[in-house]
Amino acid sequence: MSNQAARVDDSRHWHDGDGLHIDVRGLPCPDPMVTVLRLIDSGTVEGPLLAHISQEPLLLYPELDARGWTYQLIAESDADGVVLQITRASP
Repeated sequence: MSNQAARVDDSRHWHDGDGLHIDVRGLPCPDPMVTVLRLIDSGTVEGPLLAHISQEPLLLYPELDARGWTYQLIAESDADGVVLQITRASP
């Protein structure tokens, strides 16, 4: 993982009424996926995570499945990328 991906966690995430947001748009591959996975693997995500990503993260889906997280594409725009809502699956 690049140093840029490490900085994203500190500077491009925020809490809102609908959950924790992280903006990884514009990062080189594989940094968006690595950053999202590192965040959910940290155990600090409570409730939904909304990932703002430059494009639909097709390679992220199997990784989320393997970790027991569900996901839903909730916003899609050619100019702004996509927003993926990620939630820990119920046991």
